[in-house]
Amino acid sequence: MLHSLDLFTLQLASILASTAFGLVFAGLWRGRREDEHLLFWSVSSLLYAADLIAFIVLDPLPLPVGCCLYGILSVSNLLGLSGLRLIEGRKPFALWMAVLVTFTMTAYAAPFVAQAYWPAIPSSCLPISRALGLIISMAVVGTACIRSGRRCASRGGAIAGFATLGYIPGYLVSIAAELGWPMGHDWLALIPMISDQLLLGLLNLGLLAIPIERAQARLREMALRDPLTGCWNRAGYEVLSSRKSSDDGVIIAIDIDHFKQLNDRWGHAAGDDVLIELARVARTLAEPLGGDVARMGGDEFLVLLPKRSELDARSFANQLRRALTKTSENEPWTISLGLARFQVGETDYAAAAQRADVSLYQAKHQGRDRVAA
Repeated sequence: MLHSLDLFTLQLASILASTAFGLVFAGLWRGRREDEHLLFWSVSSLLYAADLIAFIVLDPLPLPVGCCLYGILSVSNLLGLSGLRLIEGRKPFALWMAVLVTFTMTAYAAPFVAQAYWPAIPSSCLPISRALGLIISMAVVGTACIRSGRRCASRGGAIAGFATLGYIPGYLVSIAAELGWPMGHDWLALIPMISDQLLLGLLNLGLLAIPIERAQARLREMALRDPLTGCWNRAGYEVLSSRKSSDDGVIIAIDIDHFKQLNDRWGHAAGDDVLIELARVARTLAEPLGGDVARMGGDEFLVLLPKRSELDARSFANQLRRALTKTSENEPWTISLGLARFQVGETDYAAAAQRADVSLYQAKHQGRDRVAA
């Protein structure tokens, strides 16, 4: 009787905790509707709480009801992963998720169906099959959460994944007990619920950490970006420079020809439009090459093309000049560019940037609107 009461208490604690987390996620989502992952996590927590209530109220479970409840349990786990997939910019659902839910439900129902045809099958197969279904589900979802967390550089996502995997030992102990390890029957239900007290909080706190991580990442990104053009600023350029890892590549210095006269004639708003357009086109052309664009101040830009040849850099420079000629037909303006290759042994971009600057001045002295190297 004591064990049964303890089981109910643990179930009630899990229900209350999961409901609380679900309401927190819902409140956060209400304040930031664009963060749809919060809605997925809210539904996941609330669905898990509802599933636990159904397990208590409907016990003993008819076969169809048990299949549905185990399927819902798997769905609640997958919804947490779906939120992480949204953060990555991926579709929240995939076909394999439906397969996993179906597998979990099949693992619950298979022993009942088998016993109908082969009555000699021991009754211990029922809880073992259920536990195996949940183990496979937790293993797949937990591993996917860890991988997703790493892809989006989120420690919170990885914590949620490891917490999901943490349920597996409890189910393994239950299987061991069914196979002969001496343990009271009530403990078979108690062990997963005891694990739930620790892991449920750990999992949801990991998910709650993700919005904080994203906010901090956005602030760091804003500090390293030029607010007008969206390019890296000087601080961002220094970070890129410190991460230089290859002796191959080219750096390109860019300057807008007669930019001061353009500002004086058309006004600073027009000058800003020119800077924005130059940055937009340069980034569009550089990103497919694995490059970055930095605004060093005024109308001075640097384009970094790691692991690219001088031929690639010249092609980029000529494409950029042609593209800007097309966009500036009404108010013509041009750019000059200077190229420099990275040299063996250089640990940052400083020396190559100086050489590119020298090449840029050569282009200006030669008449502007051209590329020099």
